Amino acid sequence: MVHHGPVSDASAAKRALRERIRAARRDRGPAERASAADAIAEHGGYLLRSLSEGLPLLTAAYLSMATEPGTGPLIARAHAEHNAVWVPRVHDDDLHWVSYRPGTQVRSGRFGIPEPEGTAIRAQDLIGLDVMFIPGLAVDERGHRLGQGGGYYDRMLGGFPPHEEGGPLLVIVLFDDEIVTDVPVDEHDCRVDMALTPEGLLNLA
Repeated sequence: MVHHGPVSDASAAKRALRERIRAARRDRGPAERASAADAIAEHGGYLLRSLSEGLPLLTAAYLSMATEPGTGPLIARAHAEHNAVWVPRVHDDDLHWVSYRPGTQVRSGRFGIPEPEGTAIRAQDLIGLDVMFIPGLAVDERGHRLGQGGGYYDRMLGGFPPHEEGGPLLVIVLFDDEIVTDVPVDEHDCRVDMALTPEGLLNLA
């Protein structure tokens, strides 16, 4: 007999945590969001400089929605330091990636997510990817990430080797209070290496 209890329990716990964090995000005002985005860019820029050793990096990021921690200043900082930036576009059940530069046209895609126009490649074609800034709703100190529930990033990240084996450094972008004690996990959930918040950078075990 197959027992589905633990998976159901994790799913219910995830739904409750998602609802709580989404409500808190909606309550943040424009000034708080703008300040958070600037602080995230400052700390993210420090991380990029520490990784680059003076050479351009291949980075992946995402175009944030209104209630998410803003990534616009972070992407601008990456461009200012001559790093290549790729951002995702939903294609069926996968994420495809477009080279994003100042002036790249953006449209509202599935779920209202800002998506770039232009030629896209598959994640496995991002050869030599150094760092990936990824969205989420929460993370715990073991690196367990709570996503929005679509599974796009977990499906994609399962194809990358861990950072210590040559894969990209996986950095989740969050507000400070979204680092939590425990994120409920399922078997398919992927871990991240670091959290980037307005307060700073946190290495995750």
